[in-house]
Amino acid sequence: MDQVQQIKQWFNSLPSKEQWMVSATGTLIIITLFYLIIWEPIHVGLSSEQQKQQSQKEVLLWMQNAAEEVKGLRSSGGVTIRDKNKPATLVIEQTITNAGLKPSVKKIESSGKNGARVTLNEAPFNQVMVWLNTLAKHNGIQVVSANIERTDKPGSANARLTLERTQ
Repeated sequence: MDQVQQIKQWFNSLPSKEQWMVSATGTLIIITLFYLIIWEPIHVGLSSEQQKQQSQKEVLLWMQNAAEEVKGLRSSGGVTIRDKNKPATLVIEQTITNAGLKPSVKKIESSGKNGARVTLNEAPFNQVMVWLNTLAKHNGIQVVSANIERTDKPGSANARLTLERTQ
């Protein structure tokens, strides 16, 4: 308590302009500390959690689409080639969207009557593999050539694919 009294005496001994400056500086320091210690960490944490939630919603949507596809395949009793009469590029675009890879697509270009070249940037590797498997098994579109490179982001890859309908 003795130190608090000494600080009060020191403050009261200052001229009124200096008292005002010390009070303003103290208030500014308190506001800055509040912002740095309380407000900013809460704000950053909230933004991070909102991004995680959005990512989880996208994964959930993809999983729900995949579950419906599985149900449809189970009820059909066997593997059938879908969309035989649609152009390969259209089938590829639709399946990319269904697989949740649309944000990673850099370019899709036609390659002959039954083929296409697809370029993906920072695509989730596992989703790309599932998508390619779906294309092969259910749409009759095979990988003719592939160049897949690891990126700095864990679990993602850049891919340049040449695809062709075989059936």
